[in-house]
Amino acid sequence: MTTMNSQEDFLRALSENPQWKAAVRAQILGEELLQLPARFDAFVEQMTAFVAEMRGFVAEQKRFNEEITALVAEQTRIIDRIDRRLTTLSNDVAQAKGGHARASAIQDAPGIAIDLDAGLRYIRTLTREDLAKMAQDAAVGDIPTRELRSFRLADLVIEAKDGNDTCLIAVEASFTASQRDASRARRNAVLLTRFTGQPAHAVIASVRNDHDAEAELAAGNVRWHELEERDMEPD
Repeated sequence: MTTMNSQEDFLRALSENPQWKAAVRAQILGEELLQLPARFDAFVEQMTAFVAEMRGFVAEQKRFNEEITALVAEQTRIIDRIDRRLTTLSNDVAQAKGGHARASAIQDAPGIAIDLDAGLRYIRTLTREDLAKMAQDAAVGDIPTRELRSFRLADLVIEAKDGNDTCLIAVEASFTASQRDASRARRNAVLLTRFTGQPAHAVIASVRNDHDAEAELAAGNVRWHELEERDMEPD
């Protein structure tokens, strides 16, 4: 029989009798603490599996994000192409409408003269050659070349009679008149007077006018000849 008279004897006895050591451990720690290492190992195993699963999820999410990014980039390119096509189409439509407006104004040149002043009598529509000769024959050294070119390309210039006096009408035509149309009409009227010595009227011919063109009309800088939209529809 083992006799234990000190702590050293007790510890030596536990070392020499493993079953005693296990019994003491069980008595001191209890069932739950004894199971803790195994539970911890199980927890570590579960966390390892979870981390591996999350890494797989993150990788899959990264691939998904890359696919979405590529899709968004492709959609952006498609939308940009559509925007460019729509812009081109809008510009084409605007040019076509502007061309119809100019054709309608030229066709109604006598009416423009009458509407401007009932006392005016339409004489003729000046040609591009007429306008080029005016610019060439005048002393135009101080007029920029681009302005002379724009003058020669005026939408419409009408020669009319006011009683026995000759006058000119500078017309700029657009479907929707803008500040640019009003400015061109005013400049052309000024140049016509300079080149011929005859009074000239500035007119915008349009179906409608934007805010800036309306301001020019309200200020009396130009006159407006209203075009009928139905007159510009193709036959």
